[in-house]
Amino acid sequence: MVDATAAVLQGVPILSQDVDFLVRDTPRNRQKIAALARSLGAAGPVPISELSNAVRLLRLPVQVDFLFDEIAGGFRFATLRSRALTVEIAGQRAKVARLADIIRSKEAAGRAKDLAQLPLMRDTLRVIGKRRG
Repeated sequence: MVDATAAVLQGVPILSQDVDFLVRDTPRNRQKIAALARSLGAAGPVPISELSNAVRLLRLPVQVDFLFDEIAGGFRFATLRSRALTVEIAGQRAKVARLADIIRSKEAAGRAKDLAQLPLMRDTLRVIGKRRG
């Protein structure tokens, strides 16, 4: 995960209405995403926009997006994965982008919703740093 949900899992006190996954763009991964959609009873995957190769699963309680290979800020899949944290969610392990990388990506994206979340993300990162300190 590479979005606000990943930040929440690291202690940032914000709400998120979607989950963004960053995956390598391979035929096998696209097949897996389609199989996931079928198993969840979702529609899709459908393209998010003509300007992106990202796809979305529709008709789920939570919006689920799959981004391929890179996110804002020039963060590539391999780089983020090599620095990712492993967290437990409902008894399953998941890789999430480090909070510092999420912050840099949101700064690069520059969207209003991302910029609004940055102060809480930065504060949480400082607290985490002091705890480790």
